[in-house]
Amino acid sequence: MNNRNNSAFANIFQSDRIICNLKSQAREDAYRELLEILLEDLTGQDSEALWQALNAREAISSSVAYPGVAVPHLRINGIKNPLLAIGTSVAGVQFERDEEPSIHMIFLVLTPAHIPDAYLQFLAGLSKKIIAFKEIRLLAGCTSPDELCSMLTAGPDVFPPFLSAMHVMDPRPVTLLESDFLGTAIQVFCEKKVSDIPVVDEQGDLRGVISLEDLLRMSLPEHLLWMNDLTPIIQFEPFADLLLKQRDVRLADCMREKYVSVEPTVPAVQLAKTFIIERTRHILVLDKRRLLGTVELHSFISKLFWA
Repeated sequence: MNNRNNSAFANIFQSDRIICNLKSQAREDAYRELLEILLEDLTGQDSEALWQALNAREAISSSVAYPGVAVPHLRINGIKNPLLAIGTSVAGVQFERDEEPSIHMIFLVLTPAHIPDAYLQFLAGLSKKIIAFKEIRLLAGCTSPDELCSMLTAGPDVFPPFLSAMHVMDPRPVTLLESDFLGTAIQVFCEKKVSDIPVVDEQGDLRGVISLEDLLRMSLPEHLLWMNDLTPIIQFEPFADLLLKQRDVRLADCMREKYVSVEPTVPAVQLAKTFIIERTRHILVLDKRRLLGTVELHSFISKLFWA
């Protein structure tokens, strides 16, 4: 991916960096197998440290990117170009201790630390390939590296010329219906540990947004915000009133219709500016009124600097 804007997606796939049907059925062992076939390109690197780093990252954030597919990744110094090792498993590799082996394809990606978007660009190109295969086991069932390479490189796909909002958004955000009650929103905020929730209609079109701050605003009427002495409400009386109404008020009547949104083709770098200028932590990605996904500030920072 040296000249990445014109670089064919196929160029990163090499048959000598593919293991068909991994011996390992545990994630940790599978990582060792895949790192071994990259050792020739990792001169001066501590493979044990890389293995430990991969597992440490997995403990913090899952690398499962699609059903049956994991894309573990590290940014490292000392390499000039991205490195990719692929492992397949018909039986499946167990990634979580309490779950059945369910990962059938592992794409282990190592990218240069000085190219922050290399991994995301690869993931964007890979997603097109994965979507084309309705059943990932069709890929996992390949009996030779050459056969798998042939399937992955079919077609004229190229790396996207730049990362856009669609490449960094969460395509399955937590949402609520405008017909849901306020009490449902309170429950979802607590259970999902989210700060902002898009509110949609039955067709998936965006109607508004509700946030944690909105709950506080509903609890504290504006005139109370100007009071220095809050002794009259020291027992949280306004909050009690909100709790009494939570099963009577629908989100259509209390959601906020002002929000920050972008089109899916907006360059991802524009999102950074939008976060700063709009002083928001939550950007909606819309196709007209249809909600395609969301970009959370925390996730955006993670993908740029850590993912």
